Amino acid sequence: MTSVASGYEEQCTRCGSKLVTCEWDERVNEQQVQYLWRCWNCKSEFVTVVASDEKRASETEITKPFFTSQVIE
Repeated sequence: MTSVASGYEEQCTRCGSKLVTCEWDERVNEQQVQYLWRCWNCKSEFVTVVASDEKRASETEITKPFFTSQVIE
C-alpha cells in the first residue's frame, strides 16, 4: 500500500486509472484526514492525506442552531 499527498483528483498510484473508490477515511488530528483508496482496475490500495487550515466546529456550534429553535417557553 502506497501513501501519497492528496490532490483534488485521485488516480491509482500503480496503473494511473481514475477508477478509484474511497474505502474509508480517518481523522488523524485536527488538521489532517487520511483516505484509503482502492483501484477498480488493478485492485491496488493507496492512502492519501488531506490537510486543512479550517477550524473544526465545536459541538455547541453544531447543535445550538437546531436545539435552540426547539425550546418552548
